[in-house]
Amino acid sequence: MTPAFARDGEAQQRPLPRVADEHPTKPAHARRRVSATPRVIFGLALIGVALGAHVARADSCTGISSEGGRFAACFDPGNRLTLSVGTLGYGGGVSLRHTIDFEDEPDLVWKMDHAIVQFQHGLVDGEVDGLLYRGRFLRHSRDGHIVLPIGANLRKVFLPFDIGALVEVGRLHLVRDERSELSVVETALLVDLARTRDFRTRVALGPVASWDVAFDHAAKVVVADQRVAPFSALLVELHLEDRGGLTLLDVRGVAGTAWHTDGGWVPRVRAEAMLERVVFAVNDRPVALYGSALYDSDSGEAVAGIGLRAVLVEHHDPRVSLHPPVVASRVPAGAARD
Repeated sequence: MTPAFARDGEAQQRPLPRVADEHPTKPAHARRRVSATPRVIFGLALIGVALGAHVARADSCTGISSEGGRFAACFDPGNRLTLSVGTLGYGGGVSLRHTIDFEDEPDLVWKMDHAIVQFQHGLVDGEVDGLLYRGRFLRHSRDGHIVLPIGANLRKVFLPFDIGALVEVGRLHLVRDERSELSVVETALLVDLARTRDFRTRVALGPVASWDVAFDHAAKVVVADQRVAPFSALLVELHLEDRGGLTLLDVRGVAGTAWHTDGGWVPRVRAEAMLERVVFAVNDRPVALYGSALYDSDSGEAVAGIGLRAVLVEHHDPRVSLHPPVVASRVPAGAARD
């Protein structure tokens, strides 16, 4: 194992908490309720300590061991294939992000962020959470300008935020032999108050529209309810990551009202958070300790857990140089050649 952050080969190893699953009695058609046990609190506190600690590390993104070997000290959390194991089960998924640049307008860039085939499977109860695709597209310009057709002319307007959109398709929560919920589509118009050219910071909000379908599996699969929110809810997102890609924080919340086929207009709140910290690396592939929490007012329950997330395939950070530079030898002037 190679430390993700060290100086002169001094490995930084941290003991990882062993957290046992909590399985309280729960009603039918409900998600598992996870209480804030001391072990879960200890695990989240450990991540917080790792987040705030001043860890010895090389100044650059390439570490050098005492034997002269090179290892990665920075990672790209936006381009990877991961596998996770924790108190809530195992899962994984693909994350991709890239930019679209314009030669004729170098101050303008589109930031494209994709989550593809994300899933989590419960180890004990067999509950399944999955996501087919989520795309986030943000337009950033250095001066905040946007060209709008106003009247018969095109006019340049300067905005104090970036603009964009979010599209999510095929989010599923399945309780075996009981009930499932399928979010067919969710879309939002976003404004990003952070206004950064990179992906490390995002403070976005905007109106969101969604269509969800609930199925009852008690006797046979039938539609139990449908929920439609015609831009009647507000989405808020916070994303933070450090320069080295070692620490990652995501917070997401949706609040508003939705129309139900079996109950009319009903208020709804859904919030989720995830904190991740790389603790070591194997063959320059990071392994992170993470904690997550989710609340959904439709079920009135909360879910929380901790675990380890390993990166199986990753796009190497371009700031990392694992091969020493080749220095061309020079032949002194006038030296004899064979």
